[in-house]
Amino acid sequence: MRVLVWALLLVNIVAFIYFNIDVIAPPQASAIKPDIQPEKMKLLTPKEVEAMPKRQEAISATPISTAPAVIVNESTACYEWGIFEPAKLNDVVTVINALSIKHQVIQQSSQEAVRYWVYKPPLPNDAAAQEKADELKTLGIEDFFVVQEPKWRNAISFGVFRDEQLATNLVNDLRHRGVREVVKSVRNQGNGHSTLVLEGVTRTLLGQLKKNQPDFPGTAIKEATCPSV
Repeated sequence: MRVLVWALLLVNIVAFIYFNIDVIAPPQASAIKPDIQPEKMKLLTPKEVEAMPKRQEAISATPISTAPAVIVNESTACYEWGIFEPAKLNDVVTVINALSIKHQVIQQSSQEAVRYWVYKPPLPNDAAAQEKADELKTLGIEDFFVVQEPKWRNAISFGVFRDEQLATNLVNDLRHRGVREVVKSVRNQGNGHSTLVLEGVTRTLLGQLKKNQPDFPGTAIKEATCPSV
């Protein structure tokens, strides 16, 4: 009887070990490396290496542009603005200095100071001056401005000339086109008159100068030869 009990116990132990062999003693990983087959190895040529896909480089979150900044420089020219009586010279120089324009003051003799101004006498008020300006534009006349200087406020200036014949021709042309009450008068006679020569004037600065021109009636801004260095 005792022998039978021990026999059954031994059978159970053997059966337990048999069915749990993987847990009790797991198989060791094979140390045998896979076979290397030299005949299947191939050396790549430089072109084949170059053609191989490349790993994408990390792209910077904030790319830096290397393109040079484009700087646009306005062309410049020299202009002559005149002529001015002594009482107005300081006022116009203040305007020029505010725009940081290099300038020279040229004193002119009595004969040099003679100018012929073509204009329409002051209108009653701003509204009348604006109405007349609109009327002139419908006639195709663009080269004029409404004077703002108190003494001549709301007069309409058509131009200032050294040559009297040019002034006369303009008067005749304006009258022929239907502009009435056009006057030609001599301006700035006498001593002590000056002209400003302005250097390095861009189109932007020229526009600013012309905005101030109505404050100086009987003056003209014209392109001129730059002074020699």
